[in-house]
Amino acid sequence: VYKRQGGPRPVDRRSAQRLAARVLGGSGAAVLIVALSGWVIPGLVVGGGVFVAVGGWHRRSGGSDVEIARLDALASWIENVRDVLMAGEQPIGAINSTVSACPPIIRPHVRRLAAGLNRQDPEVVFRRFADDFDDPLADLVAAGLAIAIRRGARTVPVLTALAEQTRQQVDRRRLIEAERAPTRREVQALTVIMGSLVLLLLVFGRSRYLDAYDTPEGQLFLGIMLAGYVALIIRVQKLAAFPRPGRFLTAGRWAEQA
Repeated sequence: VYKRQGGPRPVDRRSAQRLAARVLGGSGAAVLIVALSGWVIPGLVVGGGVFVAVGGWHRRSGGSDVEIARLDALASWIENVRDVLMAGEQPIGAINSTVSACPPIIRPHVRRLAAGLNRQDPEVVFRRFADDFDDPLADLVAAGLAIAIRRGARTVPVLTALAEQTRQQVDRRRLIEAERAPTRREVQALTVIMGSLVLLLLVFGRSRYLDAYDTPEGQLFLGIMLAGYVALIIRVQKLAAFPRPGRFLTAGRWAEQA
């Protein structure tokens, strides 16, 4: 029975920088509001909203592009494996020989795949490979490679079909992202404008009609209203995400069935 070993993956430098930016942005907004207005509860809510908004901004700015680039690189690597197979190499040997030539963005995944095939059950190794990508298309590629290695027949046509299907899916995702880009930019602009107005009101809009929010009850009410606004922002971010179908090839699911 295969069980995933080890703890969580180490956090890379970029992820740590993004987390630091989210923490600094959220804490800075909260401290600024509390210091200038004295409203603790609204300050905490706004700080949490800034934390969420910065994280969503990072995911939208780089998440979809990186995902598409990884899948495009996966299709190129499949074509490389197919070409090596056409030269007379065996499937496992073809995978090993394409490690250094595969695109850098997926090279660590391919290197782990090649190393695992030399000492472990291919079924387990390919499921780990699919888990590394965490994408339904990678599940399809891993399943096709596993079948090609296990049966050994018609390997080249299988890999050709996998590469073509992967590129078609990548093109569709690019088209969807391009169609959603104008709406996403409008939502971002609206979020920035409304968020700036709220911050300016809380920091500089100190007038008599805001005195009611100086009481604990007033701060609680204002905090609830701001929390509702933050929830709407989170909902809009989720609606803008690409709706991927569920995965069908996971190491954990195979371990439960084994």
